[in-house]
Amino acid sequence: MSSEPAKSRAYPNFWLMAALLLLPLMITGESLWLDEGGTAMYALQPDLHSWWQHLNEDTGSDSEMPLSLFVAWMGGKLLGTAEWQLRVVNLIWGALALVAFARAGRKLRIPWLPFFMAIQPYFWFYMNEARPYALQIAGGAWLLVAFLEYIECKGAGNSWAWLFAIAALVLCLTTILAPLPIAAALIALGIMTCVHQWRINQRALLILIAGAVACIPAGIFYLSTVARGAKGAQVWHFSPACLGYVIYELTGMSGLGPSIDSLRAIAQSAGHISLVLHHPWQFLLPAIGLFVLLLVFVIGLCRGLSDERRLVGMAIVIVLVITSLGFVIGSVCLHRAFWARHFAPVFPFYTAIVAMAVAGLISSRQWLVRILPWLLMALLLYSSLNLRFAPAYRKENYRGAVQFARSALEEKKSVWWVAGWLLPTYYHLDLSAQPESGRLYDPEFAPMENLAMPDFIIMSRPETFDPAGGVRNIIQSRHYQLVQTNNAFTIWTSPGK
Repeated sequence: MSSEPAKSRAYPNFWLMAALLLLPLMITGESLWLDEGGTAMYALQPDLHSWWQHLNEDTGSDSEMPLSLFVAWMGGKLLGTAEWQLRVVNLIWGALALVAFARAGRKLRIPWLPFFMAIQPYFWFYMNEARPYALQIAGGAWLLVAFLEYIECKGAGNSWAWLFAIAALVLCLTTILAPLPIAAALIALGIMTCVHQWRINQRALLILIAGAVACIPAGIFYLSTVARGAKGAQVWHFSPACLGYVIYELTGMSGLGPSIDSLRAIAQSAGHISLVLHHPWQFLLPAIGLFVLLLVFVIGLCRGLSDERRLVGMAIVIVLVITSLGFVIGSVCLHRAFWARHFAPVFPFYTAIVAMAVAGLISSRQWLVRILPWLLMALLLYSSLNLRFAPAYRKENYRGAVQFARSALEEKKSVWWVAGWLLPTYYHLDLSAQPESGRLYDPEFAPMENLAMPDFIIMSRPETFDPAGGVRNIIQSRHYQLVQTNNAFTIWTSPGK
């Protein structure tokens, strides 16, 4: 991991520029979806006092990601609150992540590392989310740089400590889960230090301690959110199916097979295993992709690593294993599922080790081995482009559903809304506390057996918004007819309408 000649130092700049040019393609102006609704509510707050009050009253998991919500509010004031404007700030985080990867690539002697990051489907997906995960990826990328610098200098110097402390502080301000990946990185470095008997600069230790002290206010704030009952939705519990989906998304296969909505429908069906077995072709390409990735990973790490890269690879594996075990143990104890998005701070570590495996095979003399990394990169790029451009992978269409509801309400029809309640507000259509013609109504407000049946029912995620099945029973018993499906929404009309 020593410095390279001037000729090869030019390559990271080329690959960095190529990666940066891909960033604008990742942002869209499509409808906000359910999870982006919370960010939108923060961005719409009229002033900082209102933003702070909303943060302290929010009992959802959004309140446990304050830095990104503050950035969303600032972006709303400077740029606007249209869909693409809420997402475009991610270009800053994406660029910072790619710059970090260019620096990491020089240390690993993988000049194309930033471009490899830029073709990751996981990166494409969260770059187009008005959520905190692009910022977390950027923080994780600089944590990776600090990690590599520590190993390169064998604990000497101070620059790695500054990078580590700043990246850790950013992550702590961005997510309540940050202590887990930060601790995993510190444990990995501690193991390397003990095994190789490195000596750490005393000033570097003081910098790390100062960084830890700077994180204390964030910790106190998170304790206050837990005390007031802030938490995310608890629809799913930890299971092998959830773990499979984490692997499916994290490894970049999510643009090769069924969409998120399709997978959710399969998981909710009573015979989901038989449904998968009867439609194996849907999972053929993801299965091929995972098999190719596994071959690249195993062969590349076993045969293609120098001693220096093998040391880095072992340290990165420790980080990923500790983080994964932490999530699994936490999920089992709390009876809650974890998702691929929670790995955002360590996704750069995962990308780096896969790139190391790829680099170990590209120069192989065996053509069959050499073709594997190129096949993997082609599949990842195809998956990324699918997630961005294919209609099947578009976000939940709250905008279209609200437009349908608005048109029906203008005709004095009665409409039930069985979906998230934040985004109708964002799209300027308020929910009514009383069921009446011309008003959008959520049947959770009153016992459904006492309500007049509506002309239309607009439903999304019934496992979340109709957990007892009351609305679905009405649709079935009253013979409502399906008139439209619209990206995770179904729209039903009463007979004779």
